[in-house]
Amino acid sequence: MAEKDTRLMKLTLLKVMLPLLLAIVWMTPAVAQTLKVATIAPEGSSWMKDMRSGAKAIEEHTEGRVKFKFYGGGVQGNDKQVRRKMRTGQLHGGAFTSGGMNGFQKDADLFALPLMFNSIEEARIARAELEPVLRQRLEEAGYVNFGFAAAGFGYMMSNKPMSTLADFDGQKVWVPEGDAISYAALRALGVAPVIMPVTDVMTGLQTDLLDSVTVPPVGAVVFQWHTKLKYITELPVAYVYAALLIDKRMFSKISPEDQLVVREVMEGIYRKFDQNGVTDNRNALQALLESGLELVPTDAAEVGHWRDIVFASHRKLAAEGVFDIQLLQRMQTLLDDYRSGAVQDAVVAR
Repeated sequence: MAEKDTRLMKLTLLKVMLPLLLAIVWMTPAVAQTLKVATIAPEGSSWMKDMRSGAKAIEEHTEGRVKFKFYGGGVQGNDKQVRRKMRTGQLHGGAFTSGGMNGFQKDADLFALPLMFNSIEEARIARAELEPVLRQRLEEAGYVNFGFAAAGFGYMMSNKPMSTLADFDGQKVWVPEGDAISYAALRALGVAPVIMPVTDVMTGLQTDLLDSVTVPPVGAVVFQWHTKLKYITELPVAYVYAALLIDKRMFSKISPEDQLVVREVMEGIYRKFDQNGVTDNRNALQALLESGLELVPTDAAEVGHWRDIVFASHRKLAAEGVFDIQLLQRMQTLLDDYRSGAVQDAVVAR
């Protein structure tokens, strides 16, 4: 009898306490999550201003449950160091440019293959078809992303005119640390590149460790590299773009509703970056020429020879599994169709 009374007492107590416990849980505010993000973009740049504006909007729409803390100007180190800090949880994300995203997913730099595109229109065609694939593969690799933002073409900038392979003799040509594809392309051309993190390039130019870099004009202006250079070779070398990558382990701690807010706001910002990037790059190129840098023309036959050598390097790397050979073939087919006039309506406004 006593055992029965004890069970009844426990059941009665549970019925009384359960609503109270649920009320406490419902009333307890969700734990705020702060996403720590690194970038080489300088403080005060338009990129940092827009990202901080987006972070403010996210904080407001999530009622303070999601916040961003940005570390600008490369204070958290180069791409390799930022990736390591993301793995250990010291950072939760970073803004990376093409040439440095292969450390997260091997195909993520597909659109940045040197000498792949002849024009911005060709890059847009490739992106319209294949960008969803690359974004999904980044997500599957564990990195939330909000779309790619074009910076336009990178051009070779140097301290002496560069228009033939012979001009490369003795030149200290920069390749970003971790960019195996560009390194292989230059080696195929007979050039011995100098590997260096982007954060060290200015020092390299100042100390004569480098005398040639490939960079979008807008990047040369932002980082002030143009002050140490004299010539711009009139050849779009590589299509450059950027993405904000957030570790999915941290992102999953945010409620599904708040995740939607973050994605909506950040994807809107990256669409803006993408829409403005190419125009900003063209304006920066004109500004560099007006500041005194000299444009060096190239010979079509010479460039055609370079393209043949470099594309053979791309195919070799793809066959070795450095990136997906099927994606390379799909992109080349798209470009061949466009160049033959088979897809005149394929260019989409971005």
